[in-house]
Amino acid sequence: MNAAITRLKIRNEATGVRVVAQTVQEHWECGWQEHVARNDKGIDGVVIMKHKGVDYGVNVNVQVKCGAGYISSIKDNNIRISIDDAVGLAEHIKRWKMQNEPVVLVFVNPSKLKRDKNGNIIKDKYGRYEWVEDRKNSKAWWVNLKSEDIYPDNTKTIIEISKEQTFGEHSKKDFVKLIEPYVRSKELQQIVLNNDSEKLLLVENLKQSARAFYTNWRNTGGSYCKALNLPVIISRLGWIHIKHSRRGRVRRIISMKHLGAAKQIIEECETCNLISQIYTVDYIEQKYLLRARVKGKTGDNVLQVILIKRKKLHDNTVKCWFYSVHNRK
Repeated sequence: MNAAITRLKIRNEATGVRVVAQTVQEHWECGWQEHVARNDKGIDGVVIMKHKGVDYGVNVNVQVKCGAGYISSIKDNNIRISIDDAVGLAEHIKRWKMQNEPVVLVFVNPSKLKRDKNGNIIKDKYGRYEWVEDRKNSKAWWVNLKSEDIYPDNTKTIIEISKEQTFGEHSKKDFVKLIEPYVRSKELQQIVLNNDSEKLLLVENLKQSARAFYTNWRNTGGSYCKALNLPVIISRLGWIHIKHSRRGRVRRIISMKHLGAAKQIIEECETCNLISQIYTVDYIEQKYLLRARVKGKTGDNVLQVILIKRKKLHDNTVKCWFYSVHNRK
C-alpha cells in the first residue's frame, strides 16, 4: 500500500468515527465506546443506548466504513457497497450473527459526485464514478447487519443499503426500534440447545445434514407442542417454505441451521401468540408464533417458529403443521 493510499485510509477512518461519535454523543445524548483496531473483528465501536441519561440496558454494535471507494453501484433506491472479498464478508457475517445485541453498519461518504458545468455526473473511461472530497458535508447511511435482506442474491461481496436509511440526528428513533425486541427478549423463555441441535449449526454440508434431520424428524412422528397442546406434523409444507428461492440465500441457511432449535422450541416453549386467522367455507386456518431465547455454544439468539393450525368445520378435526423458523427481526 503506497503512502497516498495509507494517508487516505487514515483520514477516512477518522472521518467515519467522527461522524458516528458526534451524532451519537452530541445529538442522541448516548454513549460511544470505540474499539481499538486490533480488537474490533468487524465491530468498530458500541453505541450505549440511553434515554434522558438512563441506559436502556441494550447496546448497538457498529461497524463503520468511510470512503467512496467502497461504493460498488448507486441505484434509484439503494447504494451497494463492497467492504471485503467473498471469504472476508462471509467471516464478518458469521461474527455479526453471533452477537447477542444488534449490529449495524454505518457507511459514511466524505465525497460528492464530480459533475460537469451542466450538472451531469462525470465518469472515468472505465465507467466508474469520479468523486470530489467534501468532508465537512459528509453523508451517512446505516443498515441492520443481522437482516437477511441486505445481501443481494447471486452476490458474495455486496451489502445493499436503502437510500432512505440516512444516519443522523433523526436516526435515534430507528435505533430505539432496533433494540426494542432485545429489551423484550430478556423476558422470553430460554431454550438450551442439545447436541443434535448444536451439530446443525456447525456442519459443513448443511443442505444434506438439514434434509436428513428434517426427514428423521418427520419419520419419528414429529413433535408435541406444549403451548398449543397439540401434535405438530412435519411435512413437505415446512421444507418447501424454508427452501423457497424467494426467501434469499442467507435466510434459507439460517432456517436450515436452526431446525434443531425449532424442534426444541416447539416441544419446550410454554406460550405462543396468534398472528393471523383465515376463515373459509370448510375450515379456519390460524398461524401461531413461538419465540424463545436460544442458548448454544456459538452464542445466544432469539428465534421464532411459525406453526399453522387448521380446524375443519364439518367435523371439528384439528391439525397443526410446522411452517418455518427464522431469526427475530
